[in-house]
Amino acid sequence: MSGQEESKKVGAIEIHDLLRDRICLLEYAPGAMLRENDIAVEFHVSRTPVREAFQRLSIEGLVEVRNGIGTFVTPFDPVQLREVFDVRIEMAQLFGRIGARDATRADVAVLETLLNRSDNLAEKFDVGEHWQINHILHFAISDLLLNKVFLDVWHNLYFRAARAWYEMSRDIWPDAVRLLQLEITDLLTAMRENDIEAIGYIKRNYIKFSWKRISSKQQA
Repeated sequence: MSGQEESKKVGAIEIHDLLRDRICLLEYAPGAMLRENDIAVEFHVSRTPVREAFQRLSIEGLVEVRNGIGTFVTPFDPVQLREVFDVRIEMAQLFGRIGARDATRADVAVLETLLNRSDNLAEKFDVGEHWQINHILHFAISDLLLNKVFLDVWHNLYFRAARAWYEMSRDIWPDAVRLLQLEITDLLTAMRENDIEAIGYIKRNYIKFSWKRISSKQQA
């Protein structure tokens, strides 16, 4: 293996994260087959870390591994999606009551940067940037929480809901950008006050706003 190939080699966790992002951004559409060999070639790895990445995605409900057939991106299930959003709404209300650290100036600075980035989205259609801002925002807020069991479930449900929201954002772009800007602004206020419980209720509200738009599209 050449030095260049070696430098590009990644592990199962990195492959998982990249595939997860592609699924959430609908680069891999629901029902699409993920070919183990093609992905191994792309990342210059053996099939072993690819299989490990597939297993992680399967546990998260983003792919289905069919023995002897292949690995497929799971389709949208309206009932299951509603259940995911219902649980996320309830979990958000536990922020500040289930174990959290104080917000720091560094935490505030991350959100300030994201707000500036979101302002630029009003002038251009960039779903990838929209995803990156939401992605960083999710982990910046989650980093305040200390309960590891809660976090595992919280992250899993976020990614299971994400691809439905990013599909919707393409259709309601100005509204999606506006919601993101308002959410970051509200979260910044709560974080500057170090009010972790308020952060949870803000997240609850914006998760509900997102679900309202998704469910409206499903009923249309």
